Amino acid sequence: MFTDYFDIKRPKWDGETLAALQKRLEESGYQGLTGEFHALIRRYVNADVDRSPAAILTRADEYADVLIPPAHPHARIIVHRQNPEVLRIVVAGRSQHEARMVQTALKLHLETVLGRLSEGGGDDHGRSTLNRFRREVVPALRLQGNGERGPDGRFSLGPQLLRAMRRQPVVRGRPTVLVSHLATLAPDKPSEQVRDVLEHLVTQGALERWHVVICREGGQWLGSSPNAEEMRAFSALKMDCPHCGRRVSEEQSEVAYRLGEQAETRVNDNRWMCDIIEAALRKMGVEAVAVHPGAGPVDGAACYQDAVILFRATDEPVEMGDVKRLQEQGRQLEGEGWRVFPLIVSDRPIGADTKAAGVTVVESMAALDGVLDQILRTAREASLNALLPTHLRLAAIALIDLLPSD
Repeated sequence: MFTDYFDIKRPKWDGETLAALQKRLEESGYQGLTGEFHALIRRYVNADVDRSPAAILTRADEYADVLIPPAHPHARIIVHRQNPEVLRIVVAGRSQHEARMVQTALKLHLETVLGRLSEGGGDDHGRSTLNRFRREVVPALRLQGNGERGPDGRFSLGPQLLRAMRRQPVVRGRPTVLVSHLATLAPDKPSEQVRDVLEHLVTQGALERWHVVICREGGQWLGSSPNAEEMRAFSALKMDCPHCGRRVSEEQSEVAYRLGEQAETRVNDNRWMCDIIEAALRKMGVEAVAVHPGAGPVDGAACYQDAVILFRATDEPVEMGDVKRLQEQGRQLEGEGWRVFPLIVSDRPIGADTKAAGVTVVESMAALDGVLDQILRTAREASLNALLPTHLRLAAIALIDLLPSD
């Protein structure tokens, strides 16, 4: 669920205005809980009570309704009269894009009834919150950039592939994988995507690309070179394979990727973990993520739904000093008005003392997505609770109207 909202200010949101608004939306295909409930409940109310929408809404001390928009049946619109002058509209959708589309269409209908809207509140689709995060939080935490997606975002799979490369068979002194075996690196990813990322790692010096000729029977390397032309010339030689007797021209030509000199440096620090965390957050719709491992009190931070997610990532035993620094940074941001979710991400089991320290922990990178999803869900619910009262009186029905008349 993703939310967006705006407030509409008027001198007075009286029953007649609300009834006209409700009627217009129903005529435009919006399904409203209040309207449907009133139609259902007519058999229970006193016959001598004026049940016109304007009369009902005039008698109601509070007003709230839930609408289903005609073009987006999975979205919901919550309308709530915050006070006599302010009507709050909260749109909930399956994605932020859907929520914004529903909001835009709704405003057009509202303007046909109310004229030009006098809006208040709102967060310009969260832009002011994101700007504040980039302006204040990112520099204070000594993180890099401003939280926007970097130019190499599509290569976030790279750290995972480097880790997987270390488990590949060692050929001529280094872990090596053939293009025909790329599925062993990332079984859940398309081979084209994996190949694209591997090529990117070659340009960065983390991997080496070799062209090889391999014995079809025994798998021995008959020849190898980083130059494709050299291997084509080798395959054209009129010579036999010393292992199976076939002509070299009949043997298997392959491309192999091997760990390069810079691979260990990239894998041994926690940058690979931070890259995976950032990629997972962005995939889930988080717009602002900033990281800089080892430079400050946290390795990274993200801004989502008026909340800040702080994280430390390590594949070494977690030290309580790291946990306390993370908590202290969280308390500081809470004092500045942020909701904070501190997170420790490790690639190994975490001790009981750390789990009891009041921070969210991830003990395996395989569990990361599930934990992040729960954090984002909690952040969305907290944001919604901040926009609306905990208990809304829907349908605007007074108990006295349901009791028998004298």
